[in-house]
Amino acid sequence: MKLTILSLAGVFVFATGIAFGQPAAKPDPEIARMIKDVSAKNIEGTIRKLVSFGTRNTLSEQDNPARGVGAARDWLFAEMQKINSDCGNCMTVEKQSFVQPKANRIPEPVTLTNVVATLKGTTDPGRYYVVSGHYDSMCGSPTDAKCDAPGANDDASGTATVVELARVMSKRKFDATIVFMCVPGEEQGLLGATNYAKEAVEKKIDIDGMFTNDIVGGVTSMKDSPNRNRVRVFSEGIPSNETEQQAAIRRSVGGENDSQSRQLARFIKEQADRYLKTFKVWMIYRRDRYGRGGDHIPFVERGFSGVRFTEADEDYTHQHQNVR
Repeated sequence: MKLTILSLAGVFVFATGIAFGQPAAKPDPEIARMIKDVSAKNIEGTIRKLVSFGTRNTLSEQDNPARGVGAARDWLFAEMQKINSDCGNCMTVEKQSFVQPKANRIPEPVTLTNVVATLKGTTDPGRYYVVSGHYDSMCGSPTDAKCDAPGANDDASGTATVVELARVMSKRKFDATIVFMCVPGEEQGLLGATNYAKEAVEKKIDIDGMFTNDIVGGVTSMKDSPNRNRVRVFSEGIPSNETEQQAAIRRSVGGENDSQSRQLARFIKEQADRYLKTFKVWMIYRRDRYGRGGDHIPFVERGFSGVRFTEADEDYTHQHQNVR
């Protein structure tokens, strides 16, 4: 999992343009320092803390300081505030709440809260990059708010990625604005991410790239797997919001593999190859896994470039299961 975060750190520095950066053709020593700064101990500590809340089901308790999605929300907000304090209040840390109406996996209206830390860019602050993980979890049923749902991998691992990236990257300055976002409601239909993406369109926010981290912890049941030093990066080929005119142009030039999201995935692989010699990015040419979805989807559906990071070997016995 640390390797996944290392690859992300390198990608973000190049994607956003570090203030003291060098030409992309040469390895940047500052990226090497950032990679070295990533702490496996911090990552594990965040995962263990999120697991300790018993369940983080979107429909679970919101006013219990020790259990439920509310406890996780408040802890993540406090962690982001600590990081902000350590960097001299370099970020804006917010709880962005909204009321989710009754829906397929939402039996009654519920208030959901995205925990968002924004690191404003220096020279091009109107250009945004968003990195996310979902802090909700589920057991066998997405509407069972009482059962234990530790969700260490799905998705405390992705949330820990976001927190650690915020800690490492808040020490630096970047040309563009970076948003570190922990969202709920993923298991009920990508709700937190959808709300942010909708507001981004309404506010005309220019998001150049969205990176979601979902199930990036690695598996313990496949210790001898040749894929242990790999991460999958999913990207769509034909844009979700393609118009008929754009489709006609694509067909005429054979551009099924040239979407902005696919190009972003290629860039990610290029940077990982440059900085992480023992770790590989495995490009998967589809929007997500078969029959599954992640928080990048609300963004690509609205015309933003977006990709999903997921471990190479998924162990489905450790996802969406009752604790055995």
